[in-house]
Amino acid sequence: MARRKKKPAAQTDLLEARGTTAPAVPLIREAVASWKAQGYRGISDTTRTLLTWWFPPDGHRRGGGGRVFRYHPFQQDAIETLIYLYEVEEVRRQKTLLETFVRRPDIQLLQHDDFARYCLKMATGSGKTKVIALAVAWQYLNAVAEGQEDFARTFLVLAPNVIVYERLRADFGNGMIFRTDPIIPPELKVYWDLDVYLRGDGEGASSSGALYLTNIQQLHDRSDDDDEPDPMTAVLGPKPPTSAEQTVGFVDRIVARGSTCLVVNDEAHHTHDEKLKWNEIIRGLHDRLAANGAGIAELDVTATPRYGKRGELFTWTVFDYPLKQAIIDGIVKRPMKGITVGIGEAQSNVASTRYKAYLTAGVERWREYRDQLQPFGKRPVLFVMMNETADADDVAEFLRSRYPKEFAADRLLVIHTNRSGDIARDGEEEARRAAREVDLDTSPVNAIVSVLMLREGWDVQSVTVIVGLRPYSSKANILPEQTLGRGLRLMFRGEGTGYQERVDVIGTRKFMELVDQLEKDEELKLEKFELGKDHLVIRTISPESGRSDKDIEIPTLSPILVRKKTLAEEIASLDVSTFICPPFPMKEGSEEAKKFRYEGYDVITMEKLIEREYRMPEPQTAQEVISYYAKRIAQDVKLPSQFAALAPKVRDFLATKAFGKRVELEGPQMIQAISSNVARFVTVDLFVKALRAVVVEDQVPKLLATRRLSQTPPYPYSRPNSFVASKTIFSLAACDNEFEERFARFLQDARDVAAFAKLPSQFGFVIEYTDSAASLRYYEPDFVAVLADGSHRLIETKGREDPDVAHKDRAARLWCENATQLTSQRWRYLKVPQVGFDRLQPTAFADLSVFD
Repeated sequence: MARRKKKPAAQTDLLEARGTTAPAVPLIREAVASWKAQGYRGISDTTRTLLTWWFPPDGHRRGGGGRVFRYHPFQQDAIETLIYLYEVEEVRRQKTLLETFVRRPDIQLLQHDDFARYCLKMATGSGKTKVIALAVAWQYLNAVAEGQEDFARTFLVLAPNVIVYERLRADFGNGMIFRTDPIIPPELKVYWDLDVYLRGDGEGASSSGALYLTNIQQLHDRSDDDDEPDPMTAVLGPKPPTSAEQTVGFVDRIVARGSTCLVVNDEAHHTHDEKLKWNEIIRGLHDRLAANGAGIAELDVTATPRYGKRGELFTWTVFDYPLKQAIIDGIVKRPMKGITVGIGEAQSNVASTRYKAYLTAGVERWREYRDQLQPFGKRPVLFVMMNETADADDVAEFLRSRYPKEFAADRLLVIHTNRSGDIARDGEEEARRAAREVDLDTSPVNAIVSVLMLREGWDVQSVTVIVGLRPYSSKANILPEQTLGRGLRLMFRGEGTGYQERVDVIGTRKFMELVDQLEKDEELKLEKFELGKDHLVIRTISPESGRSDKDIEIPTLSPILVRKKTLAEEIASLDVSTFICPPFPMKEGSEEAKKFRYEGYDVITMEKLIEREYRMPEPQTAQEVISYYAKRIAQDVKLPSQFAALAPKVRDFLATKAFGKRVELEGPQMIQAISSNVARFVTVDLFVKALRAVVVEDQVPKLLATRRLSQTPPYPYSRPNSFVASKTIFSLAACDNEFEERFARFLQDARDVAAFAKLPSQFGFVIEYTDSAASLRYYEPDFVAVLADGSHRLIETKGREDPDVAHKDRAARLWCENATQLTSQRWRYLKVPQVGFDRLQPTAFADLSVFD
């Protein structure tokens, strides 16, 4: 049952003031920020473990294949919002949501308000699937590890069409995303028993949890709900036939599990109509589960959660990451408006003649992208939007015959209806396959001509030029972002290039009105370029062949830190009698309580300090308390398999050491004493400190190979912090910020520096270290330099210090010592603080010795 919450204080917010976000979002945003600043009060131990694992202080984590991985801040904000609303505030009804976070009396409630329903508005290309996966892990692990019945063990992920389904299948099939992304912390993997079932899969062996992925057409015949034009089906895929037997069996499998189910609607821009069969089925699923004491929660995820006619955002939207912000953050391409001076429509009924000037301009712009992207092995795609099927055929023939080298045969893809207006069946499956594979290196497609107004679901990274030759009207019920969004997804996603990608939009006056509407909707002003005058230039950072004397060789060393897979011997050898702590108080107000001090805190101060850290059901036996502590200790040292070995040691500590004498743990008074907040904190803290010191094992380093900076692949760059430097192997000294640029210029001018380089992410040099929690982390040093005497320096420039800086420094120094011993090169590490550098104003590298 949802609790009535006190309304958070109002805030001044530009989105709120201008009415461009959902009614509840501004106050939710403020409430989440306050909750986060207070240390995530009110969450379970499992949720705290997840947040710590997903969002480490330096933001870096290793994903599948050893790649450096990090979540974007807005993805963190999105999952934190869900956690705050569902777990902390327990907002399980739209009525409660609006009463708590909205101050407008004119908001209409949903007709059906029987379960928690949230909508995340996330811009196209911002990684909605990542957030869905985090939500699944959070719900499942709380259900299993914490035994919380109102959290989901079962998940139903619904796609609106086959293209979206296949995209989700690539991520979730066989649980792929849970293996390639660092989602499950090592200490919680023991609980992870979730099977993924795709459309048509039979039920397998019993598992603790299940995720069912399908498109909505498998649950019903969607003909009465479908508001998308027939051409959509041609590319997004046909509606698979269903039967009553299939439908009943699929729903029954979810109901048979008898646990809470989280229903996720991906690309959920259509779910606002409560009369849709889609929504009826979801409500029916809830009713059947509720009859057995369970139920559902619903999560809608989309870039455009707008009511079709009014254009307002869904009232259950709880998070808003708009396109404008995504563009500013460089998460998506930046749309650029092409100014077509002297270009217009010719007086002709033949499309290729009428729009020849626009088509020619589009091809020329596409050629510029082709030539500029060639060094990076990227293939741009020209996307032409037409109004009629016959026009699309005519334009396609024009492009193929006029530019055969670029667009003949399978190098141009046409997607449309046939001349009678029905779906073109000939070659339909081949066209759909080609559309799905446009971004693959093996795809030959350079251009797409279509009458489609593509909505969410079909996202092509390779689109760099859009030529719009069709008008857009409100009757089409197509939102601007839904159309232009198809070209917004990044080509260089996750490659750390420092390059602001763009998609150029060219078109007739009527088409460009769509772009104007996007600017109005998102309150942004797009940059413009003049066709034929403002030519495309992509700055390329690459090694220069004539600078071999500036090339720097960097050794590749084997890991020197490895987490132990077991601590059985270390736990067995623990002597709890050596633990240093004052006797625990037997009861509140006792003499022991008055004298209690631990790490400078008295019992009252410590109670306040840790009251939000622990949440444990009222124990009935001492063994329940001991088991809880053993589990928490095992989680904190990230070795859950050591639970059984820890429990006897925890019992020994509580019975012989914790109270300053031997005590019997059973009995109401002692159970209360050993389960107090102070007892919880100190017991866990003592064991974790003892084990963290031995959980990481040192290895003897070996020289695996050496790599030269000249092996770095070319990459694009558009930040302002770069300059031509003669002492670097690269074409430019490309830096990440103003301080790095100033330091690079210092290295260029210093007479005792022979060569240097800003280390690019593309080179892939990282150093491993352990943070304060004994977790393995990785960081990328900033610079490498060779001095006039031939010695090498690994350099970190530091503007501000975070808690892990000391651990990074120690690891970098150790790497330099090992590199010196294993190679003929002399290596030393140097950290240069910005404040000290600015005060020193050095002219030679030797001046930096004050920072050694």
